[in-house]
Amino acid sequence: MLALVIMALVIIVDPFDTLPVSPPLERVPISSNARFSFPALARSDRFDSAIIGTSTSRLLRPEGLDDLLGGKFVNLAMNSATAYEQYRILDLFGRHHPDMKFLIMGIDLVWCGTGDSFEKYTPRPFPEWMYDKNRWNDLLHHFDFFTLEQTGRQLATMLGIRKVKYGRDGYTDFLPDPSEYDLAKVRQSLVKMRKLNADAPKAGDEFDPGALNFPTHPMLEEVLRGLPEDSRKLLFFAPYHRAQHPLADRIPGREWQACKQRLARLAADIPNTRVADFLIASGFTMRDENYWDPLHYSVAASGILMRDLAAAMKGEPTGGNFDLLRPDTQPRPFPQDAD
Repeated sequence: MLALVIMALVIIVDPFDTLPVSPPLERVPISSNARFSFPALARSDRFDSAIIGTSTSRLLRPEGLDDLLGGKFVNLAMNSATAYEQYRILDLFGRHHPDMKFLIMGIDLVWCGTGDSFEKYTPRPFPEWMYDKNRWNDLLHHFDFFTLEQTGRQLATMLGIRKVKYGRDGYTDFLPDPSEYDLAKVRQSLVKMRKLNADAPKAGDEFDPGALNFPTHPMLEEVLRGLPEDSRKLLFFAPYHRAQHPLADRIPGREWQACKQRLARLAADIPNTRVADFLIASGFTMRDENYWDPLHYSVAASGILMRDLAAAMKGEPTGGNFDLLRPDTQPRPFPQDAD
C-alpha cells in the first residue's frame, strides 16, 4: 500500500515535469544537475528561442535578450556541458519548436578539441531517457531514491515551504555573492594562466592545421541543419579573459584558429547562421574587472556581452568586442606573448 502511495505521489508531483500522465501543475527546475531540469524547459511552449552552451553562457539573461531581439528566450546552458550534451538539449528544443526564432550558442573548448573522438559525458549523470522521443518510458526511471528526493523538493516548492532556487527560464546567477569579489585574487589567477599559456608546446614547421580533425563538428552541423531554415542562429566564441587566450605560435593557438575557420565555413553553408568571435583582445576581454576568473565574466559584464550578441545577430558593426567570421577571411591572430 505504501509503495502505491509513493508511486502516485511521484507521478502527480512529477519532479522533472516530463511524465505524459501527470496533472498540469506549476513546476520549477529543482535539480542542481541541470541535465535533469532542462528537458522540460526545452519542450515548453513558453519559449521560442534558446541559449546553449556551458557555464560561459549561463549568465546571459533571457529577459535581456528578449528585449534586445524580440524573442522569448530560455537559457539551457549547463556547467561543463560536453558537446554531445549540448547537441542533445539543442536537438530536443528544435524538435519541439518548429517555429524557433533565435539560437545563441556559446562555443567553448569542447567544440574545438582535436583528435578522433570526444567525451560524451561528464561525471554528472546524463538521463538519456529524458531526451528521446518517447515520454512514456520516463515512467520506468521515476522510482529510485534520487527521484524521491527530487519529488520532495518539488512538492516543498509547490507548497511554498522551499524557495525557488533556479530560474523558470533556466537563468541562475551561479557566481559567489558580489561581496566576495576580490580583484587581487582575480589577477593572481590571470598571472597563473598567462604562465600556462607561455609553457604550452610550440607548433613546429611540420604543424599542418589542414590535417586537424575536429570530431564534434559533424554533430554540430547535423543539429544546426535540423533547425528551421528561417530561424536566426549565432555561434559565438566565448569571451575568455585575454590571459586565457593561447599564444599564436603554440599548438593550442593554431588549433583554436583552425577551429574558428572551420566553423566559419560550416556556418556559411547553413541558412541564417553567423559566427561571432569574442575570443579576441578587446576592451571587454582585457578588462580584469569584468571577470571572476579567466573564464567567467561578471553579471555586470554580461549586460555588455548581451548587447554585443544582439548586434552580432543583426550583423551590425562590431564596436570592437567581436569579429564576425567569414569563410574567406582569417580570424584575428592571437597574441605573440603572454604579456
